[in-house]
Amino acid sequence: MTLVSNVYLTHALMLLCALAAAWAALPESSGRIVPQWRPAVTALLAALSALSLIAYPTWGELKNPGLWMFAIIAALAGAARGYWLRIYVDHSWRLIRLRKARDCLVAAVALVALAMIEIALAAIAPASQPTMELGLTISASFLVGRSAAVLQRARHEPQTDLHDSPSPPAEG
Repeated sequence: MTLVSNVYLTHALMLLCALAAAWAALPESSGRIVPQWRPAVTALLAALSALSLIAYPTWGELKNPGLWMFAIIAALAGAARGYWLRIYVDHSWRLIRLRKARDCLVAAVALVALAMIEIALAAIAPASQPTMELGLTISASFLVGRSAAVLQRARHEPQTDLHDSPSPPAEG
């Protein structure tokens, strides 16, 4: 058997989604103006990364109540963080700016690190090694909860001009 005999395509999908989530988190974590859909993409990629590990080789692991308990707690913590963030919203251009939002990048980098550890363990350890499911689930659930709170708040925050150009024409 070769060194990579226990590394599967799901590991590649998990790492690819985690890297994409970290890349998507960069602009919003540095306080740049981003489209309103950007936090949702970060959360979606993080969730896909965690689900690709949990669901392989069967979907039976999704029935683990302990895993869901930690996921719910992490999502609630993420939602609380999303409600406490300072947020500026431009409703006409559908733009947002999050202040002091480095937690998104930290959670996404943790996702990448855990994915890399999972791949390394799969490559060098036997097939019965422990997986990083819990860590990936906590990081992804935090990002999902945070994104949901940010998107919910963005609908109700007062208008802030974030775009230099005149407003877009009204849809008619």
